[in-house]
Amino acid sequence: NFTDRPWAQRPETLHEVGSIYTIQGFDLNYAGVILGPSLGYDPSKDRLTVDLAQYQDKEAFKKRPDLADTTDAKAAIIMNAINILLKRAKHGLYLYAADPALRQRLLQLAK
Repeated sequence: NFTDRPWAQRPETLHEVGSIYTIQGFDLNYAGVILGPSLGYDPSKDRLTVDLAQYQDKEAFKKRPDLADTTDAKAAIIMNAINILLKRAKHGLYLYAADPALRQRLLQLAK
Protein backbone atom coordinates (compact mmCIF):
# COMPACT_ATOMS: atom_id res chain seq x y z
CA ASN A 1 0.00 0.00 0.00
CA PHE A 2 2.33 2.74 -1.16
CA THR A 3 1.02 6.28 -1.07
CA ASP A 4 2.61 9.68 -1.41
CA ARG A 5 1.51 10.65 2.11
CA PRO A 6 2.32 8.90 5.38
CA TRP A 7 -0.49 7.12 7.24
CA ALA A 8 -0.85 9.82 9.91
CA GLN A 9 -1.39 12.54 7.29
CA ARG A 10 -4.21 10.85 5.37
CA PRO A 11 -7.73 11.98 6.35
CA GLU A 12 -9.23 8.54 5.78
CA THR A 13 -7.13 7.15 8.65
CA LEU A 14 -8.85 9.32 11.26
CA HIS A 15 -10.87 6.36 12.54
CA GLU A 16 -8.12 3.74 12.16
CA VAL A 17 -5.69 2.32 14.68
CA GLY A 18 -2.03 2.95 13.99
CA SER A 19 1.09 1.45 15.51
CA ILE A 20 4.54 2.47 16.62
CA TYR A 21 5.60 2.17 12.97
CA THR A 22 2.89 4.47 11.58
CA ILE A 23 2.99 7.16 14.26
CA GLN A 24 6.66 7.47 15.20
CA GLY A 25 7.94 10.94 14.35
CA PHE A 26 4.52 12.59 14.17
CA ASP A 27 2.96 15.04 16.59
CA LEU A 28 -0.82 14.78 16.72
CA ASN A 29 -3.35 17.10 18.30
CA TYR A 30 -4.91 14.14 20.11
CA ALA A 31 -3.98 10.48 20.37
CA GLY A 32 -5.49 7.37 21.85
CA VAL A 33 -3.20 4.63 23.12
CA ILE A 34 -4.30 1.12 24.00
CA LEU A 35 -1.98 -0.61 26.43
CA GLY A 36 -2.52 -4.23 25.46
CA PRO A 37 -2.29 -7.41 27.53
CA SER A 38 1.51 -7.44 27.39
CA LEU A 39 1.62 -4.57 29.88
CA GLY A 40 0.31 -5.08 33.38
CA TYR A 41 0.62 -3.77 36.91
CA ASP A 42 1.86 -5.47 40.07
CA PRO A 43 0.18 -3.73 43.04
CA SER A 44 2.44 -5.40 45.61
CA LYS A 45 5.50 -3.78 44.03
CA ASP A 46 3.71 -0.74 42.54
CA ARG A 47 5.44 -1.46 39.23
CA LEU A 48 4.59 -2.09 35.62
CA THR A 49 5.02 -5.64 34.40
CA VAL A 50 5.79 -6.88 30.89
CA ASP A 51 4.48 -10.23 29.64
CA LEU A 52 6.61 -11.04 26.60
CA ALA A 53 4.35 -13.94 25.60
CA GLN A 54 1.46 -11.50 25.11
CA TYR A 55 3.41 -9.06 22.90
CA GLN A 56 2.28 -9.45 19.29
CA ASP A 57 4.93 -7.46 17.41
CA LYS A 58 7.56 -10.15 16.84
CA GLU A 59 9.40 -7.93 14.31
CA ALA A 60 10.48 -5.77 17.25
CA PHE A 61 12.49 -8.72 18.55
CA LYS A 62 14.73 -9.48 15.61
CA LYS A 63 17.66 -11.51 16.86
CA ARG A 64 20.67 -9.45 17.87
CA PRO A 65 23.81 -11.31 18.95
CA ASP A 66 25.06 -8.22 20.79
CA LEU A 67 22.32 -8.46 23.45
CA ALA A 68 23.37 -10.50 26.46
CA ASP A 69 19.97 -10.68 28.21
CA THR A 70 17.26 -10.91 25.59
CA THR A 71 14.43 -10.92 28.16
CA ASP A 72 15.46 -7.54 29.58
CA ALA A 73 16.16 -6.22 26.08
CA LYS A 74 12.71 -7.24 24.86
CA ALA A 75 11.06 -5.61 27.87
CA ALA A 76 13.06 -2.43 27.17
CA ILE A 77 11.93 -2.46 23.52
CA ILE A 78 8.30 -2.69 24.61
CA MET A 79 8.68 0.10 27.17
CA ASN A 80 10.43 2.29 24.59
CA ALA A 81 7.58 1.78 22.12
CA ILE A 82 5.05 2.74 24.79
CA ASN A 83 7.14 5.79 25.69
CA ILE A 84 7.08 6.95 22.07
CA LEU A 85 3.33 6.37 21.70
CA LEU A 86 2.50 8.26 24.90
CA LYS A 87 4.40 11.34 23.70
CA ARG A 88 2.68 11.85 20.32
CA ALA A 89 -0.26 14.03 21.45
CA LYS A 90 0.09 17.80 21.79
CA HIS A 91 -3.31 18.62 23.31
CA GLY A 92 -4.70 15.42 24.78
CA LEU A 93 -4.13 11.73 25.27
CA TYR A 94 -6.78 9.06 25.66
CA LEU A 95 -5.41 6.02 27.42
CA TYR A 96 -6.88 2.55 27.87
CA ALA A 97 -5.25 -0.38 29.66
CA ALA A 98 -6.40 -3.93 28.94
CA ASP A 99 -5.09 -5.12 32.30
CA PRO A 100 -7.70 -4.34 35.01
CA ALA A 101 -5.08 -3.71 37.72
CA LEU A 102 -3.17 -1.29 35.49
CA ARG A 103 -6.38 0.45 34.43
CA GLN A 104 -7.36 0.92 38.09
CA ARG A 105 -3.91 2.27 39.00
CA LEU A 106 -3.96 4.74 36.12
CA LEU A 107 -7.38 5.98 37.24
CA GLN A 108 -6.05 6.43 40.78
CA LEU A 109 -3.09 8.44 39.49
CA ALA A 110 -5.36 10.64 37.38
CA LYS A 111 -7.26 11.91 40.44
